[in-house]
Amino acid sequence: MRLFKTLVLVALCACVVACGNRQKKAAEPVEETADMSQYMPDLESGKPAPSLELNTPDGVLVSLADYAGKWVVLDFWASWCPDCRAEFEAVKNLYETFSPKGVEFIGVSFDHDAEAWKNCLDEQGFTWPQVSNLIRKKDNPVSTAYGINWIPTMVLISPDGTVAGAALTAEGMNSILADKI
Repeated sequence: MRLFKTLVLVALCACVVACGNRQKKAAEPVEETADMSQYMPDLESGKPAPSLELNTPDGVLVSLADYAGKWVVLDFWASWCPDCRAEFEAVKNLYETFSPKGVEFIGVSFDHDAEAWKNCLDEQGFTWPQVSNLIRKKDNPVSTAYGINWIPTMVLISPDGTVAGAALTAEGMNSILADKI
């Protein structure tokens, strides 16, 4: 019995030391070295934007063709995506900055759970159109057409209906819009 207690005590000490080392490592700043450019959409600037017709949560059909002659930001996201959620406030700020300058925004969700999507929309209070076909990103014809490799992703459509740029963050889209608008 004494040997058993000793072994348990040794194992417990080893766990405490290991946990302490893990906490120290987690507290150290991590240098970002990932090259996110590999996740940029497979879209060529200057080429016609793929057509887009999807419904709002209320069943209203929104078509990219309805926005001809305008700058349009397509914001691809999903409620289950932590990176998307982290960008929500920045996207709202982007909208507040560029909407008064005539830029239209359309949120395109890759949610496949209608209730989760609608709950997220209610929680966030987005004021621009939000659409989805409720098909997972990997199986979604929209993600295929727009070459979406990562979310969040934003694509800028020019007034002539061509792709004018893409970004993985609101900050990146801000730079593109500031240069073009």
